[in-house]
Amino acid sequence: MAASKTQRRVMASGEHPGMHIHSLRECGSRLAFEDVAFVGGRLYLDVMRHFVRLFREDGYVTTDVRVTEINGPIGYMRRDLRLWLNGGGEGR
Repeated sequence: MAASKTQRRVMASGEHPGMHIHSLRECGSRLAFEDVAFVGGRLYLDVMRHFVRLFREDGYVTTDVRVTEINGPIGYMRRDLRLWLNGGGEGR
């Protein structure tokens, strides 16, 4: 049975978010991330909530990872991400 049009489009570029988090972890101490921030629209945040569960299973983030979600107009999201980064990854 042929894959549906939707199934064929999934990750068409061949990249998966796990590839990126894996490469970030390889650059450092190989410890799991304890803090992560999701910045984007509602749909993006929904997708990232799903991925963080997968990242836990693969050991890329700790089981008690602190997740900060940043959503709103682009200027506010940039500001809030900057505050999160400058705060060492702790909530805004």
